Amino acid sequence: MKLEFCLVLLHILLLSPLPSTSESPGKRLRILGAFAHPGKSHFAVFKPLLEELANRGHDVTVISYFPRSNSSPPLPNYKDIDLAGEDNIFVEVVDLQTLDYSLLREFMLLRHWGLECCQRSLDNKDVQRLIKSNAKFDLIITEVFNSDCFLGFVHRFKAPFIGLSSHVLMPWANGRLSNERNPSYVPILFLGYGPKMGFMERVENYLAHKIFNFAYGVFCNGPTQKLVEEAFGPNVPALDDIAKNISAILVNSHYSLHGAAPNLPNIVEVGGLHIPEKHQPLPADIQKFLDDASEGVVFFSWGSMIKASSMDQRTLGEVLQALGSIPWKVLWKWEDEHLPGKPDNVMVKKWVPQAAILRHPNVKCYLAHGGLLGLSEGVSAGVPMVVVPMYGDQFNNAAAARSRGVAQVLEWNNLNGKTLKAAIDRVFNDPTYMENAKALQKVWHDRPMSPVETSVWWAEYVGRGQSNQFLRTAAADLAWYQLEHLDVIGFLLLILLVVIFAFYKALIVIFRKIFPPEKRVNGNSLSKKRN
Repeated sequence: MKLEFCLVLLHILLLSPLPSTSESPGKRLRILGAFAHPGKSHFAVFKPLLEELANRGHDVTVISYFPRSNSSPPLPNYKDIDLAGEDNIFVEVVDLQTLDYSLLREFMLLRHWGLECCQRSLDNKDVQRLIKSNAKFDLIITEVFNSDCFLGFVHRFKAPFIGLSSHVLMPWANGRLSNERNPSYVPILFLGYGPKMGFMERVENYLAHKIFNFAYGVFCNGPTQKLVEEAFGPNVPALDDIAKNISAILVNSHYSLHGAAPNLPNIVEVGGLHIPEKHQPLPADIQKFLDDASEGVVFFSWGSMIKASSMDQRTLGEVLQALGSIPWKVLWKWEDEHLPGKPDNVMVKKWVPQAAILRHPNVKCYLAHGGLLGLSEGVSAGVPMVVVPMYGDQFNNAAAARSRGVAQVLEWNNLNGKTLKAAIDRVFNDPTYMENAKALQKVWHDRPMSPVETSVWWAEYVGRGQSNQFLRTAAADLAWYQLEHLDVIGFLLLILLVVIFAFYKALIVIFRKIFPPEKRVNGNSLSKKRN
């Protein structure tokens, strides 16, 4: 009888469905995702998390320039507030003929777009309607980039919030959380330095680190504060103070590429968040082109924001000559289906499924610009690279790839056919590049959970509440001079001065004891008489 009962129980257990990983246990969260920046590559990192949260049954409202298209699978509990309207800004906007990179220009551009997009977003009628509504949210997700514009929602709805970063953290994000990154070995993302810096590079990195932190607070958050107060009311606390209460930041980076650095427990690396675990099939013509290229393929893509067709004729001619002279095929993402002077070994496509292409076994080299999305896809696929960084974090990403031995790095201003061909030849002919790429790929994927699973766990953890008090570092309550130890240094200097002064006074007393004034006077008088 007992045996029959056990067999029946075992049969029931085996036939019972296992809990679905797409269903989130516990509380159904009301989530607001607010993203003011109109960079397509940025939102491509955030979208998988937002959709997965909706797939798991949470109610997700998203303010962005990129609403879900009608062709996307329906998600009834995913609601868009579209900021774009008829605008089509910041998509393939970088003109290579006018590109003039400098740290000052980079910061001023970030500031301009931060304020411009903040103003546009807060002026949006649907956003204004949401601000004035009686909506309630359990969690707010916003981007950590060039503006704290949407931190007003944190004050308005009194909800915990997490940040998303599509790249290595901005210096001011680390600074306000007191997640100290030592500039002696952690390069700022605007400089093209690896973790091993020379003396003058460390000097430049230190100054850039301090100056950017200061400049963001004064020149970015000051004007943004006024815009936020106009939209949310005059009682909005200082944006810096709101930002210090962030519960977690999910960062699209990974130590295997950018190197190990100290992080607080609520700064979580989820590099490759945008990369799908299952890739869509390649278009038939691209599939055939790659399958037939047993000798190897160079995949050439400079992302969604750079107009490769804006190259001047001289540079374009040099690039075409270099690509035409190599014995390998080239698949090039180009803004048009037609490329004048295209060599026979080159295929151009206006749109390509980049991550899927890089995973094709015949792709042996990735000609990239250093944007972190593409670079992450190259690392994930184990493909060595030739990187031509042009602006933003691309210099930092390129330096990181070079330090791992998986990339040749070329300067855009000095790019010519000879240097390009030499770099491609070296990546193909030096086996260490492929060996390093495969080793890096292995470490990149060796994680306890996927980037999406990790991100969802943190979003649900913070959304359940009661976590912020444990995640918030006590450093958030310290003044800047306390964080820099200036009060401690001043106190120690004062003690040192007191000790020196006391020592000086003691020496005078001892000297006077040994050589009393009357003895010195008598001695001087006696010496004069002898003379």
